[in-house]
Amino acid sequence: MPLPPHLPPLRDDIEIFASGASSSGAPAWRLYDPVRNRFFQIGEAEFQMLAHWQLATPAALLDAVARAMPLAPDESNLEALLLFLHGHQLLARRDRSATAALGALAPKPQRWYAWLLHNYLFVRIPLANPDRLYAWLAPRLTWLFRPGFWLLVALLGVTGAAQVMAQSARFGATFSYAFSLEGALWIALSLALLKSCHEIGHGVAAKRHGLRVTRTGVALLVLWPVLYTDVNDIWKLSDWRARFQVSVAGIATELVFAVAATWGWLLLPEGPLQSAMFIIAGTAWVLSLAINLNPFMRFDGYYLLSDLLDYPNLQEASFAAARSLVRRCLGLREPAPGRALAAYGLATWVYRVVLFLGIAYFVLLSFPPLLGVPLAVIEIGWFIARPVLAELALLWPRRGEVTRARRGAIGAAAALVALLAVLPWSSRVSAPAYLAWAARESVFVAASARVKAVHARNGDVLKAGQVVLELESPELDSRLALAQARVREAQARLDKAASGAASFDQSDVLQQTLAERMVERDSVLADMERLTVRASRSCVVRDLASHVVAGRRIRAGGKVATLLPAGAAAPQQITAYVREDDVQRLAPGAAVRFYPDGDPLTVVRGRVRTVGVGASAGVGERALTSLSGGPLPALQTAHGERLHGAFYAVDVDVETPMTTMRSTVTGTIQITSSSHNPVMDRMRAAMAALNRYLAF
Repeated sequence: MPLPPHLPPLRDDIEIFASGASSSGAPAWRLYDPVRNRFFQIGEAEFQMLAHWQLATPAALLDAVARAMPLAPDESNLEALLLFLHGHQLLARRDRSATAALGALAPKPQRWYAWLLHNYLFVRIPLANPDRLYAWLAPRLTWLFRPGFWLLVALLGVTGAAQVMAQSARFGATFSYAFSLEGALWIALSLALLKSCHEIGHGVAAKRHGLRVTRTGVALLVLWPVLYTDVNDIWKLSDWRARFQVSVAGIATELVFAVAATWGWLLLPEGPLQSAMFIIAGTAWVLSLAINLNPFMRFDGYYLLSDLLDYPNLQEASFAAARSLVRRCLGLREPAPGRALAAYGLATWVYRVVLFLGIAYFVLLSFPPLLGVPLAVIEIGWFIARPVLAELALLWPRRGEVTRARRGAIGAAAALVALLAVLPWSSRVSAPAYLAWAARESVFVAASARVKAVHARNGDVLKAGQVVLELESPELDSRLALAQARVREAQARLDKAASGAASFDQSDVLQQTLAERMVERDSVLADMERLTVRASRSCVVRDLASHVVAGRRIRAGGKVATLLPAGAAAPQQITAYVREDDVQRLAPGAAVRFYPDGDPLTVVRGRVRTVGVGASAGVGERALTSLSGGPLPALQTAHGERLHGAFYAVDVDVETPMTTMRSTVTGTIQITSSSHNPVMDRMRAAMAALNRYLAF
């Protein structure tokens, strides 16, 4: 399309300043829009055209630029620059004719509903200008930027991580606290605290380098409110080290909280405060490492990577390279892209597909069907299906470029994928399981108590009645003292009534009160007696937990040891937990192979003895649940750990015992079953879950 006869004027408030050489070594400049506080990087050709913009006509501008640089831009370059300036509202509105002519070249503006669909997952609401606050904070927090401070943080972080790894059993026991109502509240408070401090870290670092921090507010990230701070002035810094310091300040602040909370968890006694430190530490580590440092999301990790590589618009360039690579694989004529850039683009695509599917699932769970289903469909349709269909629409007119041989290869690959998704090709069912002694006796703690003394070790042979473990409970001691005092009081009142002129009815009531209080005392004594764990028969101690040491507190229902019959070798058995979709394909007598975790060369063979007729509420071995890092999803409830979902217990008779087994072994079993297709099984399960959701 023809260029306008006169160039529209630029806005008077626009600033252009040098930013150093680009990644290719060519000089680069940055164009600053102070109204929206946005920066745009431009090359030498764009800079020369803007420098001669006062010539007013396209012909005069191109002629002057041709004399100023050897590889001069042409009309198409000027047209692209005009569209860029117009699209980002960098032109003044004084010359109506030039602006109208340029408007005919520009693409149509985005409609409001398209903007809403694209941005409803991340909406920013500015609230205040915090520049004066950060100007006051920055000189008072200079000690945070000293190398000695960060050396201390690194040292504490490494030693703290080593201490946590050494106390992994205790760490796993605290992990269940996160699934309680109180734990969920602490997670929400931790997120608010850490995200706020994260943004304060960016603001203080930016102010330390003399930048303005003009906006702060609340951002709705997947409908969850978080604080944000606008530090776009970072692009005024020509030194990449200074930009890196501002970009990494938020993550560094979270890591300081993570290290401090980790040591708080290690040093504090067991209780709510220690559990709160655990939540803050875990949330900070996850936010810093899994989210903010993630290079596939437009958070700090992406901008750090883009700045370190000195590659502006890294994601857009990687997407173009990935599209070029896919088109070349289809047989289209495309320029060869950079392999690393294309690989990053493909990895980002895969990550986004998984992320958007996860968000759609979250929306389905969080809202009623009338709202959840449309939002999930919009999420999948707009962010996954729409880009794929748009790419197909671009490729379809070019289908003639694909050779017949390439078409045959693509068709064969598509047919193979379709067959693998439909035809039954698997005749095995895999499930998490554990191998244990059949005649074992698990020892659990009846009430929350503190370890007083441990009288046995793993491998010790005990006689019937011999003490394994002594516990003590200050709560039970207080209850016993109160119950005994109440008994003495009732006895004194009864003795006084007997020596006086009390009526028969009064004596009867006092005797009944004394009997009730003696029952209460005996109940407390029985509870205290259970704090002394004894062997019920001659046995061998196995699986004595490493955290069971004198002075350590143990939660109610916690397993502390396993007792095996002494004498002859006890038989072994396998217990597996199979999904509801797979249990129908199992039958008693089916062959089983058990593969222990961490020992792939050992195989234990057996046969299915029984298949559960109802879903199991709990698990016989806690190490299999997600609360202890296992594969079975579980929730912490008032009644203990409960499986989340329908899993059926399958008992297996062992035919080739594991001779080296010294304690319970977790692993995976493979059970011979009727042929089935795992892809179709998962699709049927998803449809059944969706049907139940819609019915609800």
